Amino acid sequence: MPEFELVLSPAAKRDLKKLPIKIQDDIVAIHLPSIVENPFEKGKPLGGALKHDRSYHFGRKPEYRIVYHIEGRHITVTLVGSREGLYREAVRRRKG
Repeated sequence: MPEFELVLSPAAKRDLKKLPIKIQDDIVAIHLPSIVENPFEKGKPLGGALKHDRSYHFGRKPEYRIVYHIEGRHITVTLVGSREGLYREAVRRRKG
């Protein structure tokens, strides 16, 4: 049994569907399992309005991010997308 349980927020599911199929497949098969394996080491802590979240980075040109937070044994992915404008969108979602 895994130590952590991961869920995608409805917004993160919508974000994921907007990405290229290859990136979607890589996220589901490689990156999300990597986060579940060790969420504190895989993602770097964020600051400001996102100070309780972590950001996992992958890819080159474009770079992608998976933003998530950890509560006990639960990991909730809140945002998935390319680096461009991703954090602005995360702050907008938090406020709205």
